[in-house]
Amino acid sequence: MADQVPAVGNILTLIERGDWERLTRALDPEVHWTTAAEDELHGPAAVVERLRRDPPPAPPAYHELRDGRLLRWIETPG
Repeated sequence: MADQVPAVGNILTLIERGDWERLTRALDPEVHWTTAAEDELHGPAAVVERLRRDPPPAPPAYHELRDGRLLRWIETPG
């Protein structure tokens, strides 16, 4: 994780800690998350709901920020 940008490291840390409230605030209201299984999640509620029951993801293959919040996350396939 050391070679990831701070925003990615922060998101992964919040997920690992189960800090869902802070994670929700770190996600853009229009966040689009693509899982490694290519499921498409839209909006903070859908993303957090999925992350609560799945193991923490690996660093993303791609991510995008808007105004300091996570807008796009594409998990690494595998």
